[in-house]
Amino acid sequence: MNPRPTLKFGIYLPNVGWEDVPSSEEMKAFAADAEASGFDSVWVEDRLLHPGIDILEAVTTLSFVASCTSQVQLGTSVLLFNLRNPIPLAKSLSTLNHLSDGRLVVGASLGGRPLEYEASGIPTRTRVSRFVETVETLRSFWGQSDTADINIPTMVAESMTPRPTRNPIPILIGGRVEAALKRAARIGDGWLASSTTTPETFQRNWEIVRHHAIELGRDPSSLMPAKFVYIDVDDSEEQALKRLESRLPRYYGAPYDAANLTLYGPPDKCIEGAMRLLKAGVRTLIFATVTSNRDQLQRIAQDVIPVLRKEGISTF
Repeated sequence: MNPRPTLKFGIYLPNVGWEDVPSSEEMKAFAADAEASGFDSVWVEDRLLHPGIDILEAVTTLSFVASCTSQVQLGTSVLLFNLRNPIPLAKSLSTLNHLSDGRLVVGASLGGRPLEYEASGIPTRTRVSRFVETVETLRSFWGQSDTADINIPTMVAESMTPRPTRNPIPILIGGRVEAALKRAARIGDGWLASSTTTPETFQRNWEIVRHHAIELGRDPSSLMPAKFVYIDVDDSEEQALKRLESRLPRYYGAPYDAANLTLYGPPDKCIEGAMRLLKAGVRTLIFATVTSNRDQLQRIAQDVIPVLRKEGISTF
């Protein structure tokens, strides 16, 4: 008999200032509440430059939160590898993983806006090769792959310590085009789908990832299918949708189809939408709110997740 799939649930930390960026005490309280409420993981957005909204730096935020939590995994969704030098990045991530006792999960993509590429001095025409080389570089310095493919002498790679000792640092690959799905199958430890991925698209694209993994001789069951989704739990469906529709364009810079891409309204309606994602194959579902109000965190933890855990176990 196959073991039951493990469902995991995460929540975004409020490093995006939908209202205001939180103070240090507010961020500590949010992370502590997330851990105490039973979330499996906490996650951060990543943008280096954004003209429309305040954003706290991703790795710094996770490092801060690591010091006031002890159990939850710490994830990036998604870290913009291409805007960072891979060697200092390897060092900062391995340090965070060490100080958090191995709790780091890295979601990454080659995204980023033209403004960020230009300001960082990174040409967009080489972004695919740069991304792949960064993944290989990180794993080499972490002792998780051979250094031969990236022309880094073994003694140089081995000089970066501490390395992950108990478990490798997983890297989930973001993106939705065919090439990104193939990269997830080839060099990723899973696929992390964006908020604009519908259940139907997720199911179709996850099958593509699995197909490529098999062709490449990898076991698709070793890969993690993950997705994040915006949510607003409110007894008033109208108020919940209004909040999402008014705030999400500030981040995305364009109209966001909140009515079809988010979970909103009373718990039963949010559960129904989340179950569609789980039935499509999502096994790590990450909730993102558009507020730093911890009441929203508690509603998700108390009114939504327990039903999803119970229904998920009985359904899959």
